[in-house]
Amino acid sequence: MTYKVLTVCHLAGFITKEKNVVPFILNSLEAQEAIIGGQATGLAVLANSTVRLAKTIGPVRDFRDQNKELPVASIGIGHTRYALKNLLYAETNSTEKSHPFWDSKKQFVTMHNGTITNYQLFVHELEKKGYSFRSKSSYRNENDEEVVDYCDSEIFSFLLEEALKAGTTIKTAIREICRQFEGQFAFVILHPAYPETIFIANWAQPLFIGTNTESSFFTSFLEGFEPVEQILNRKFAPQKNALITLTPGKAVIETLLPERSPPAYEPEGVAFEALILKALRENHNDLGRIYYYFKTAYNELGLSEEQLTALDKQGFTFSPLIYATLQRLEQQGIIYRKKELVWEGGVSHTPRFRFYLKEG
Repeated sequence: MTYKVLTVCHLAGFITKEKNVVPFILNSLEAQEAIIGGQATGLAVLANSTVRLAKTIGPVRDFRDQNKELPVASIGIGHTRYALKNLLYAETNSTEKSHPFWDSKKQFVTMHNGTITNYQLFVHELEKKGYSFRSKSSYRNENDEEVVDYCDSEIFSFLLEEALKAGTTIKTAIREICRQFEGQFAFVILHPAYPETIFIANWAQPLFIGTNTESSFFTSFLEGFEPVEQILNRKFAPQKNALITLTPGKAVIETLLPERSPPAYEPEGVAFEALILKALRENHNDLGRIYYYFKTAYNELGLSEEQLTALDKQGFTFSPLIYATLQRLEQQGIIYRKKELVWEGGVSHTPRFRFYLKEG
């Protein structure tokens, strides 16, 4: 099986005046990683006016094992990564490709959920300007050809660095960069120049926010609220195409790209559910593999290859809809899930929810 590019991740972040955010962020990532994540884990916090970053391959439990003494901080962000490519080429799952990513001078960090389909346009221009991609590596494909590999997400840190060096304000810079991208993206920025702020640029990825009078929190999936369930008194899903500024107890939401609208595609419900059930019958049992199955069986949803490519460029992703449908089928008693430890990306114990049809 040849896997096309797909990177889907889970994000979490916490800013507060009253708690150490580290255990809450890690617990949130751990609550989400079995959905589609867990191949690599990263955490960045701002402590004593300096960003501190730690990353490992493997799930949160491996991260904890390898990072026993993490700093105490009141602001931080975390990431758990999934890439379909890692299923076939274990060497593409590395600490260097994990998130968050530094700028070139290791002053600030960014992280990303999604896939930038036109990232190669920016890689070569940035390399010409002297930027060195820490995520750059190579592997041999199924035809024994050497493939030079980058993590598409790293370009955002360098492009933001370029814009800020030129004197552009951070929100203007975020907008100008995102305006150039095709594909799926939610970016998060942690910068020491903004010690009580987390910036989020979300085009159309799953995202939820929670607040109370002293704290603000975000997560990719509702499961990520589990460790802060008793702390936050307000939880909501912000609009798509949003530039979000999180400060303690407050979330300011603005339109990210006023001239553009997120993709409005809605698959027909009966056909969509039928395709998921067909995928399960053919032993595509987890969210990533079902997603890939959809990308090869698009004609059963009435889509042409050209329409599918256009949706990719516009930033549409099937994964949140697939997961919501799996949850509904589970509630209806048609399927059930098991949390299993599987081999992915060179890690033998990656947590993964697998879904199975009930007999009868």
